[in-house]
This record gives sequence, C-alpha cells and structure tokens, in this order.
Amino acid sequence: MSCAFKSLVGLSLEWTGTHYSEVGDFPDLSTYVVSYESESNCYITAGGKLVCEASYSYAPMGVRMAALVYRPNIYQGRRGVVLYAMLDFDLMMDRAVIMHNDQPLALANGSFRVVDTPEKPVIG
Repeated sequence: MSCAFKSLVGLSLEWTGTHYSEVGDFPDLSTYVVSYESESNCYITAGGKLVCEASYSYAPMGVRMAALVYRPNIYQGRRGVVLYAMLDFDLMMDRAVIMHNDQPLALANGSFRVVDTPEKPVIG
C-alpha cells in the first residue's frame, strides 16, 4: 500500500484521465504534469507547454488519502476556477470536481504517478 505524501513540494505528478462536462472531455488535458514549486504554488505543463500556474492547498487525510485544492490563474480560458481533488495513494487514482464561479464546470477521473520535474517553459 502506498502512503499519502506529507508534502508535494519538489515533486511532479503526471495525471492521465478523462474530464466530464457539458461539452465533453478536455482532450488537451488528457495527460499533464503538475510540478509543485512551494507549499502553495505549482505549474501545469502538457505537451512541453506551460498550461497554467496555480496556487494550491494540500492536506493528507490519514495514510491513504489526501485532499488537494487548485486555484489556477486560468483554466480552459476561464478565471475563477477551483478544482477540488481527492487523491488515493493506494490506487494512485484522482477524482475531482471542477467549479467555475461557484458552479459545477466538470468532473475529472484519472490516475497519477510521480515523474521527473520538467523545466518550467517560458511564456512568450
């Protein structure tokens, strides 16, 4: 059985999965990497490109599970998005509710694994 990490700082997690929304999946985000720079900031890359930067809160909930809340600066072209995730470190699975301006935007269901941290791409 895998245990929840005490902290995500210095780690990168690759997520692979499906989004469920009124407009279907977000195929540009079917696989991406979240790199945790500090206790409150991370960046997301997909296909070698910077997707967004975000603030986050992370809390282990016992040995197996953790809660993770992301607040991306922009998500799918939208501001005001908050992603509430449950990480299961035993199954290496992630489920999330994605909210936009306090309204449901999408659900996400996928798996994650620890990967080498990619360089942070430069914008522009």
